Amino acid sequence: MGGSVVADLFRKSRLSRGEAEHTALVFGATRLTYAELDDLSGRLAAGLVVSGLHKGDRIAILSHNRAEYVVAFLGAVKAGAIVVPVNYLLRGPEIGYHLDDSGATWTFVEDRFLDVLRPLAAERPGHRVVAIDGTPNPGELALDDLLATDPDAATLPPVDGDDIALLQYTSGTTGRPKGAVHTQAGIVLNAVSQVMDMSIDADDVYLGIPALCWAAGLHTGLFAWIQRGATIVLNPSSGFDPDALCTLIEAERVTAMTIVPAVLRRVLDSGAVDRHDVSTLRYLIVGGEPVSVELLDRLDKAVPGAQVVQAYGQSEFPTVMSTLDPRYGRSKAGSTGKATGLAELRVVDDTGIDVPVGQDGEIICRSPATMQGYWNKPEETSRAIVDGWLRTGDRGRVDDEGFLYISGRSKDMIISGGLNVYPAEIEQILADHPAVAEVAVTGVADDRLGEIGCAHIVFAPGRSATEAELTAYCSDQLAGYKVPRLWLFRDEALPRTASGKVQKFRLDS
Repeated sequence: MGGSVVADLFRKSRLSRGEAEHTALVFGATRLTYAELDDLSGRLAAGLVVSGLHKGDRIAILSHNRAEYVVAFLGAVKAGAIVVPVNYLLRGPEIGYHLDDSGATWTFVEDRFLDVLRPLAAERPGHRVVAIDGTPNPGELALDDLLATDPDAATLPPVDGDDIALLQYTSGTTGRPKGAVHTQAGIVLNAVSQVMDMSIDADDVYLGIPALCWAAGLHTGLFAWIQRGATIVLNPSSGFDPDALCTLIEAERVTAMTIVPAVLRRVLDSGAVDRHDVSTLRYLIVGGEPVSVELLDRLDKAVPGAQVVQAYGQSEFPTVMSTLDPRYGRSKAGSTGKATGLAELRVVDDTGIDVPVGQDGEIICRSPATMQGYWNKPEETSRAIVDGWLRTGDRGRVDDEGFLYISGRSKDMIISGGLNVYPAEIEQILADHPAVAEVAVTGVADDRLGEIGCAHIVFAPGRSATEAELTAYCSDQLAGYKVPRLWLFRDEALPRTASGKVQKFRLDS
């Protein structure tokens, strides 16, 4: 398996079984068979090489979910490029950081983001812009033109399983996003593992709700299902409509999907399930936070027979680390289950020694599919991976039956609506505001989103700003979901330790 590459996901699924005409991908009116998806990605790979792409070049993709996203990703890795998915919710400065940190020299961009991307490309000489659906300016390329390339027009570079294929960006306690490095073989291992752990069937019709720019969208929502030869239906990621979602489930006879508890609640609260036939749903893969017994009961009443597989993973370990079998959803409520087939999990103390059953510690994980490290960040890599074990930054415990429970986070992180928000990143932005002397961001419980950000501000002498001004300041530089929803202005300095570290547990929200 060590030599396997992403293209093998096709060769070892429907194509190798003589079932190339099976539907692989559905998005709106677009329907692609496995043969068509393989052909289009091969044409794109040839077109990129003809246009000057070299093996190891980084290609960013800035787009909502759409069929072209999948074609772009697969074509890029077939050509030996390294894909950099960019969160479309980010603002211009954040996108620019991703381009610079990764060294991306190409960007596939959806029409609605061209106005954001073009100034960034102009500031980076030689950056190639590929318009996915818009009209390219002089010097830019059109995806349709690349897809028209004869696949025999170029000799593709040899691609090996050890070659880097993906930089999956994730933020951290330092505030700056880091690119988790994943190889061709690592992606394949992730896919094979999830096929086994999720009992994915070739006849499944999977609805991909998470955005493809996120690890859950790519690994849980794409690669595993391609490897098994299932049909993938992409849900538009530009806005969320419960009725549109249920209409799609009914029309495509969807059997499985990935969803976070906050979104599942919205669907059930909307009553859309009662207005559509969603009885084909066989199981839901749920992550981000534990599923309550109350939510399980509501789902069971609304969609009898639909099972919930609760999963735990990270961008650094994009295959699922642990899953909770649906049979234990109620008796082991709050648990993330047991380690998956390719994963090893331990709970350790600060010295790396395993803690006793039931005792709290840091969760660490090991697998052949774990990231290779952080892109161009050796110090952060050495802190994150110790003796082959990934330090997750999450704290938890294991009960006497081997079930894992997450009790908190070693990392300073907020989960809002299923999205990870790192206070350090927000604090860095606010610290540059001329009116701000001190800032700390904490998480506050919220009925709808789970958590929201609360900014604690100490103004500089003689300076001040309003909530609206600070919100606008953040909104210009940060994705909307990262902007604090609550603002607390303090007259006294932030509480700190003797070494100067802010004691966030002493801040009232």
